[in-house]
Amino acid sequence: MDQDPVMPPDFALPGFAALVELTMATQQMDRDEAIVFLEQRWEQTGLGGVRPDRGGDDLERDEDPQQRRPDGNAPPPHEEDPPRGDQGPGGQPADPAQPAGSQTITFDPDARIATTLTARPADYAIKRIEVRKHVPLWYFSREGLREAARAVRQSDENDTLAITKAEEGQVTVRSAGSLAASKNAKLDHQLTYSEFMYAKNLFLTAIDNAKWGDDAIDSFNWFFHNLDNHPMREEGDRGERALLLYASRARTDWHDKLVLRKAYNIATINEELLAKIARELDSREVRANLEQVRIPPHEQIA
Repeated sequence: MDQDPVMPPDFALPGFAALVELTMATQQMDRDEAIVFLEQRWEQTGLGGVRPDRGGDDLERDEDPQQRRPDGNAPPPHEEDPPRGDQGPGGQPADPAQPAGSQTITFDPDARIATTLTARPADYAIKRIEVRKHVPLWYFSREGLREAARAVRQSDENDTLAITKAEEGQVTVRSAGSLAASKNAKLDHQLTYSEFMYAKNLFLTAIDNAKWGDDAIDSFNWFFHNLDNHPMREEGDRGERALLLYASRARTDWHDKLVLRKAYNIATINEELLAKIARELDSREVRANLEQVRIPPHEQIA
């Protein structure tokens, strides 16, 4: 008997309103175009199988042609491939990063939870670290960590969905909050010196977890060490502000050069650039002081 035609969900229904609106914003489409876009993506990713006469609770997939015998009959149970367990393609162990439920969970039965638990930064920061992109150290500061913790608690109640590209021809629906930069984020030179030095510890842990490699991790570790032990710190607030602005610009430039495959050893402090930045800050302070003491026009003597 012929099967009922496979139909996509009706993305015009109110239940898909948030997803449609997000697609309109990200793809710069009107509502009708966004609905068509979602239907096309639904078909391309092989998410078909909902029978319209049975609702969304009964999903069926088209049978894999390779699983049928030449005579058109399905193979008996004993002829089907044995389950692979937690093996991946080619009989190799499956990737531990695969979604939960796709493989058997394994662990060391003698291992236990650590005495000190590391705070978890926002997903936005972690994802940017994983793809080797610049992220302000604010996300690893106490303020950034508190905001990340609040976002986790509120996600179940207020989260919306976003469409992201997973593989060629495929899309993934995930939390929009985990993709967005915080409106409260600060640049490195907008942090206090103590906030900056606190955040760098979690940053170093994050790039280690993201497997940036020993050379890059050591370079950034020495970068922070050289800043913290630089003679300019003896100048007090002026010196620390200069070091923070230098660090902010150096980290941004390093990532820009990384894209061009021209990354360098950031640990080496460019003393000429640092001195130039210190003079720049001095000039700003002088101008600010002049603005404060300038006599208003209506009080000037004619």
